[in-house]
Order: sequence, then C-alpha cells, then structure tokens
Amino acid sequence: MSVKHYHHHYRFSYRTSLRRHFTLLILIVATIVFISIVVIKSLFPESVFDVKQISIIDIVIATINTLIRLTIAYFAALIISVPLALGITKNQTLEKFLLPMFDILQSIPVLAFFPIIVVAFVKANFLEGAAIFIIIIAMIGSLVFSMIGGLKTIPEDITNSAKVYGATGFKRLWYVTLPSIFPYIVTGSLLAWSESWSIIIVAEALHTYIPNGLPKDDLFGLGSLLVDSFSQGQNAVFITSLSTLIIVITLFNYFVWQKLLHVAERFRFD
Repeated sequence: MSVKHYHHHYRFSYRTSLRRHFTLLILIVATIVFISIVVIKSLFPESVFDVKQISIIDIVIATINTLIRLTIAYFAALIISVPLALGITKNQTLEKFLLPMFDILQSIPVLAFFPIIVVAFVKANFLEGAAIFIIIIAMIGSLVFSMIGGLKTIPEDITNSAKVYGATGFKRLWYVTLPSIFPYIVTGSLLAWSESWSIIIVAEALHTYIPNGLPKDDLFGLGSLLVDSFSQGQNAVFITSLSTLIIVITLFNYFVWQKLLHVAERFRFD
C-alpha cells in the first residue's frame, strides 16, 4: 500500500470512527436527560413538578433568542479577531504589547467585568448589548490566539507564490491568508463557543447585576430560564431548560463544528 493511499485510508477510518463516537455521544446524552427527568419527577410531588409551568413555544423562543445572541456575538468577535491577529503577527511592537495584555485578560475571569458592563448598558437602555458584549469578550481570546498560531505556520513558499502572482491586499487575504488559517479559525471558534455556553447563563440573568433588579429585567433565553426557575423552585422549567440546553449544545457540536472540522482538514498543510 502506498503512503498516499494509506494516508487517505487512515483519514477515512478516523472520520468514520469520529462520526460513530458522536452518534454514540448523542444517544448517551439523550439517555442521561431522560433518566434525569424520570428520577427528578419521582423525587418531587406532582403538584411541584407541574409541566404546565412553561409551554413548548416558550422553550423554542428562549432557544432562538439565546442562539441569536450567541451568533451575533460570534460574528462580531470574528470580525474583530481577524485584523487583531493580522496586526499582531505583522507588527512586532503590537505583538510585544498586545500578546502579554491578552495573556493577562485571559487569566482574569471575564465575569469580573460584567457588573461594570451592565451598569454602562443600563444607562444606555440597551440590555441586549450588555449580554452580547460580554460574550464577545469571552470569545475573542480563543479566536485571536488560534489565528495567530495559524498565521505563524503558513509556509514561506505559499507567501512567496502569492507575491509572484500579484496577490496583495484584500485579494491576498481572501485567497491565501484566510484559507491557510481556516483550520485554526474553526478550532478557535469551537473553543469560543464552548466558553460562550457557560457565559450565556449569567449574561441573560441580568437582574443580579442591576441595582434593585428583578427577574423581569432578565433577557428571555435558556440561560435566564435556568437561573430564574432554579431560584424560584420551578423544577419542571429548570429540568426542561437544562435538557434543552444539553441537547442544543450536543446537536450544535455534531452538526456544525464536527462538519467544519472535517472540511478544515482539506486546508491543512501536510
């Protein structure tokens, strides 16, 4: 068997195995969610575990709201991260200044800034902005560091070829740089979204950061449903919201990020 044939066979086997593992993961998660609902329902009286506390439509709307906030924050973070990573790798002064700053910011919990952010956006009467802004901050670090790693691995012959064929400016960015770092963008995006799923729970429950705030001040989404239902003892709402969040994260990872990781393999330099 030739080396090339073996390489493709290995890659095919790896991808097939990966798909099977994630299919198994979905089944395991679904089983855990089902068992959790059965166990908790058996622990609480029927009057407490009232499934009428929330409708399916409410859960769907909450899920859509959360995904919209995360998507807006992601694309905003991506747009900010690309020029930041390019600037850091091309300018040594920026690299010496910004990289240590990002290291420091990465070590500080992002939620430490949240009370100040909320107060600022409350004064502007733009609470949606507070949630989106804190998610952007949580995502940028993973994206920037991944992109910097990708930019530093672009072979010199690729860069030289782009110069020979006159690919400069936006043309070089679109046809050479972005495809070259695409695997690193996908990896950074996966890490960024993983971080954002935990942040969204706090980002939507704004009343704890607003002076004299009430649950009605929260942004409606899966995160606020989890926090408010737990604090108010609404077990049905809490379990339904938690189950939905677990299922959405699992499906999102399988149908979005795993597919993109497979596509990204085509752009890697062997």
